[in-house]
Order: sequence, then C-alpha cells, then structure tokens
Amino acid sequence: MDVVQLTQRLVQVPSVNPMGHKVDQPEIQLEHRLGDLLEQIFQEIGVEYERIEVAPQRDNVIACLPGTSDKIIVLEAHQDTVPVEGMTVDPFGGTRVENRIYGRGSCDVKGGMAMCLAVLSRLKESPGENLPTVLVACTVNEECGFTGARHLATTWKNGNSKLISKLPDAVFVAEPTLMNVVVSHKGVIRWRCHALGQAAHSSKPSVGDNAIYRMANVLNLIREYEQSVLANAPEQGPLGPPTISVGTIEGGVSVNTVPDCCTIEIDRRVLPGESQDDVRQEVIDYIASKIDDPKKVQHDPPYMSSPGLPLAESNQALANHIASVAKDFGVTSESMQVAYGTDSPAYFAIGVPSVVFGPGSLTQAHTKDEFIEVEQLYQATDILEAVCRKFG
Repeated sequence: MDVVQLTQRLVQVPSVNPMGHKVDQPEIQLEHRLGDLLEQIFQEIGVEYERIEVAPQRDNVIACLPGTSDKIIVLEAHQDTVPVEGMTVDPFGGTRVENRIYGRGSCDVKGGMAMCLAVLSRLKESPGENLPTVLVACTVNEECGFTGARHLATTWKNGNSKLISKLPDAVFVAEPTLMNVVVSHKGVIRWRCHALGQAAHSSKPSVGDNAIYRMANVLNLIREYEQSVLANAPEQGPLGPPTISVGTIEGGVSVNTVPDCCTIEIDRRVLPGESQDDVRQEVIDYIASKIDDPKKVQHDPPYMSSPGLPLAESNQALANHIASVAKDFGVTSESMQVAYGTDSPAYFAIGVPSVVFGPGSLTQAHTKDEFIEVEQLYQATDILEAVCRKFG
C-alpha cells in the first residue's frame, strides 16, 4: 500500500475529537467512521485484527502480523484530530498539491498512521527472516485524555488481548517529529475552576456578588503562583520548568446581569516524576490561602491527566536503534525531550519501553492549513520498516 494514498484515505474520513464539547454537534464526528475504514484496510492487507470499544462510537482498532522471533513491537497512532474551525483548506479533502498533502490530521497524525499501515503492508508482502510480531494499534481520544492508549495498555497488562499473550517489547508512537525520536516529555493535568457569586440587576450591582470579579482575583493568584512557585522550581534539562496556563474563560448571561458564575480551564504541565494530583492540589491550596472566601471558588475533578515520560535507558536504546537505521537512509535522527504530551506514558507505565517517531513537523499540527510533506512520508516509512526488520 502506498503511504501517500493511505494518508489521503485517512484524512478524507472525519474523526474530530469533541475536546470537551457536546458530541451531538454536527461538526463533531467521532472516531467510529475511521474505525470502519481501518477494518477495511486491515482486511485488504490480510491480517487479523480486533476492535475494542473504549467509549460509545470510539473504538481502538489493532491488527497483528505474527513474526518468527519472540519479540513483539507495536506501531501506534491515534485516530482523533482536533476541530476544524478556521481552516483555510478543505479539512477532509486529503488534497495533494505538489509535494504536500493538506487536511485536518494530515500531519497530526494520519500521515504517521499511514506510515504504520504501509509498514505493516510491506512486511505482510515480504516478511523476511527473524521478524518480530508487529502490531499496528490505532487508538482513540489522544487529543483530550489519552483514554484509548490507557485502555489498550490495561488490556495488555490484564492479558485480555486476543492478538498477543504477553506484553510487547517496544511501542513506537507516531507523532510529527521530523523523524527525530522523542525519548522524554512533560505530562499534563487539566481541570475546570468555578468562581461563584450572586446574580442581580446591573442597575444595582451592589446587591449581587460579581463572580467575574472574583475570578479576576483567582487569575491574578494563578499568575502569582506561576511567577513565584513555578519560577523557582528546578528544571529538568531540555524540558525546562513546570508550567501553568489558563486557556479558556466563560461567565455571565447578559451585560445587564451581575454574573453568578465564572469558569476557567487550567492546564498544568508536569515534569516526569511529579504527581499530577499533588501539583493540582498545590494550585488549589495556593488559591484558597489567598482568596477572601475560599468556599466560593470550586474546582472540578480533572478531565485530563497524564504523567510525563521519563528519560529512561530503555527508551534511549530504542532511539539509538532508530538513529542507527535512519543513518543508512541518509537521515539524522536525534533524541529529543519535548514539552508536549503523547500516548507513550500509558505504555511506559506498564513496563513497556516507548518512544515517539514520525514524519511531519509539529509546527504544522492543528494549523489552519495543516499539511505533511510527501518526501517525509516516504522516508519515515522506509526507516520504520527497517527498524522492524532489524528488531528481531
């Protein structure tokens, strides 16, 4: 199967993550249709597969090509994309213009998924000697929760997979890394915070209690926390310090009504080794210690939480293997530590080494004219195929 044509087929099937919005909106099209296409592709390749429900209309789809060695490796990519609002290209066109393929997910990460599928197809057509068992795992909900990867890791850990009877030896997670290898990255915890007040007519605001004003105080305290506590936190090399950011704010029903509620979403990036729950509680306690009425500031449970990926010898060994193979193709593949998160920690948490590798640049992910370079697709596919053949 041609990796470019596969990328186009995948992009042309919407698989938009709700990202916290209601799933009954017409622009929200979950991963179920892409799951149908993946089943079709695995049937075309001629490999056994299983489809596992993670949530309604959101299924992990995993295929297996048995090998001749005792090793098991996994090529993993997430099915979901971010929303398409504001795009200047057809989000589901999969259009090729010269040496680029455009559309939502072309870079993040359907190009990487196509790489995995193309490698599986090549290995099926020409298996070779001493080949490891190769799984292609297409997971759901990476963009807002990593729940697909966690579900798959739990399936393996509990011995409930129909395809393999032991834990894999390595997981290669597809993301746009320009064919470098991410060996370590930050984690994240996100939650909603509500400032409560009392509604009143705006002609007599003193009768009410303005929740937006209270949230303004909370925002100032979060900024203060960032500049005092986090600014003095120890850094971990290229990962830098832990960070905090407020990404959304919503409050009020009309301009002539004193608002009784205001809500923000908080994003706290964690370093490997930090506890997501502990750092969240640290933020909550900091705000409570300085606000006038702590009971009027409430925090929801986290809706997203993932640990960082630590810098481990097992991950570096995988990166060295990729770098050695890439060199044979004239590609320099460097080890990287990055601030963003991936599915990798879910697999590392059950004792499986996992690194991140793929075609495309992160600077094109989530953009209004998202694209991926055709040359990158072919190069990454050649490298990953050789990585598989030389792993057993």
